[in-house]
Amino acid sequence: MFKLKTVIGASLLAAAATTAFAYSTNPDVQKRQETMGMISSGLKKLMPMVQGKADFDAATAQAAFAQIAEYAGNIPTAFEANTTDAESKASPAIWENWDDFTTKASALEEGAKAGMGVDSLEAMQAAFGPVGGACKACHTTYKK
Repeated sequence: MFKLKTVIGASLLAAAATTAFAYSTNPDVQKRQETMGMISSGLKKLMPMVQGKADFDAATAQAAFAQIAEYAGNIPTAFEANTTDAESKASPAIWENWDDFTTKASALEEGAKAGMGVDSLEAMQAAFGPVGGACKACHTTYKK
């Protein structure tokens, strides 16, 4: 069952995802920002449907989950260089707890893959819960 708590959490994630941030001149940080930006873009396509502000569209939801899964799969590569700068929101804890970080990235990828075949609002909402939870778990621990 889809819970109000998931919608509220998803709304908070969407608000955080829409916050403008400065782009780095560091190529390693740029790669991370691009990866996370594409995940955010996928979430933004789902949010209006999750929040009931737009009608469910299976093709849009499936494509958004596919986009999130693709870029979530790139997270370990995007973060393998242990570099930060003033524009980076990556906590040094990422590289101190690499196995946990990559496990959280895998949870996001797997959650998004589970949503790639949604064919109803209820299925999309059920699939969105683990995706939103994976985002929150990682950002709570690894985003400064």
